[in-house]
Amino acid sequence: MDMGHAEIAEIYRDLQETPPLLRLDVYPSQYAPVFTADNALPQYVKWGFDGSYGKQLIINARAETVADKPFFARDFACNRCAVPCSGFYEWDDGKRRHLFMRADGKAMYLAGFCKTQDTERFVILTAPAVPPVAPLHSRIPVLLNKDDIRNYLGDREFARKVLLQTAADLNIVEE
Repeated sequence: MDMGHAEIAEIYRDLQETPPLLRLDVYPSQYAPVFTADNALPQYVKWGFDGSYGKQLIINARAETVADKPFFARDFACNRCAVPCSGFYEWDDGKRRHLFMRADGKAMYLAGFCKTQDTERFVILTAPAVPPVAPLHSRIPVLLNKDDIRNYLGDREFARKVLLQTAADLNIVEE
């Protein structure tokens, strides 16, 4: 995730604690600011759930099945979060990263949910990819409109509807 955006910088300034690790880019296993229904201000949460039986870090969950998978269902139902960022990356076959951002230049908010393991952690929900991402990757983060964040966080039925929305009208571009 890319964090180099004025709105994102303001979110970092609003936090009342020093970030565990502040970088322009946030990678799995690092901390990022997230909004939850329990807090008016964002809090720092670690990206990725520990997999069962020592498997690798789980950083995403499929929007189509999240409510049905026992590992995710309860936390999606009760602990949703929104992750602000400037954009997200996908990598091509040559290991070159491609940055995708909103066409209007505004910050993005990725839909996710949290779980407490050794510490509070989050994953990002994904949906089938659409252009311009589809040529590089089969999945895309579920994006929230800023005005929909509180409803996504606090209303389970609204959150389920967000998961059913098509990603075709996200209006994102490659930078």
